[in-house]
Amino acid sequence: MATKTLENEELLAALDVEKKIDQGVYDNLTHAAKEIGMARSTLAHRIDLARAAREDGQIEIQSEIQLPTFPDPDIDTDKIIDHMEQRFKKRLTHEKAKTWFPVKFPTDETIGLAVVGDPHLGPNTNWPLLKSHVACMKETKGLYAINIGDNADNWGWGRLMALYADEDISRQTERRLGKWLLESGIKWCAWLHGNHELFHGEFPTYLATINCQKVPMVDWRAKLKLVFPSGELKVDAAHDHKGSSIYSPLHGQKRAALWGQESCHLYVAGHRHSWALSQEELDNGHCVVLGRARGYKWNDPYSLRHGFAEQSYGASLLFVIDIKANGPMKIVPFADLLEGAEYLKWKRARDRRNSSNTR
Repeated sequence: MATKTLENEELLAALDVEKKIDQGVYDNLTHAAKEIGMARSTLAHRIDLARAAREDGQIEIQSEIQLPTFPDPDIDTDKIIDHMEQRFKKRLTHEKAKTWFPVKFPTDETIGLAVVGDPHLGPNTNWPLLKSHVACMKETKGLYAINIGDNADNWGWGRLMALYADEDISRQTERRLGKWLLESGIKWCAWLHGNHELFHGEFPTYLATINCQKVPMVDWRAKLKLVFPSGELKVDAAHDHKGSSIYSPLHGQKRAALWGQESCHLYVAGHRHSWALSQEELDNGHCVVLGRARGYKWNDPYSLRHGFAEQSYGASLLFVIDIKANGPMKIVPFADLLEGAEYLKWKRARDRRNSSNTR
């Protein structure tokens, strides 16, 4: 028979070509012959011989299993890249908007800006002091506030879990206390997330979720402008600024004032559980105020164990701001929030009397 002039492998190869034509690998017989480098007539003849040999049982066709082809589990890679590009642009725009974001006031009337030191809401919080300060900030007209961060201990996993185990407070209670402070009636201008918020990243996410008043919440550092009809005042508020010194608790703030890219009026921080204030005129004639708030954590075992002094003042700082004043009187700092609030009330009353007399 004619089939004996071809080897078994050649017949199988011809049948394989036929199969690929049926599967669409090759468009047709002409395309297949061109791809394998054979004359069309020769290929057609071999396929005819292979068919005849298969029908006569002269060649053995090994059956193969057919595996399924699964659809792609995701959208095209190009579409993924386009989507990620759009998200990157949105995030970049979002981050740029948080740099020197404006807080606008309708008049030039004197205001108070409280920097609320690390609350650390829990068993070691000085609750009598905090409650009196919250009431003062809530009730005093023209008094606004910045939360400097570390609203709860929020101890994380690892070695910090031992500290959490020693505290008589649950995660649920810490979240409730954070909600209480956020919704206490204080007129917040900004709310920072410190290192303790990030021990459990769920905590700042929870605070952002319940933030119905849309208070600007920023990780670690906020740069904002207090904008009045007749001018603006820049505030650089950080959970802490870079740099420290045993000789100056305001080293980081002074470093930011001297070497920062922008010229601000007020540099404030918390974090270190100590307080300090400084008001000075730099060599370039620019007057700045530097501040660090002590916070509300008392009887801290870590501080006692390492011999850190437990200061009595400066839990929160108050800065009375008169945008119309010049030099050092534009910002008058207080380490006693209640005393500063009394000055603010007197200053606003005097300004109203002066305004009435000039009409």
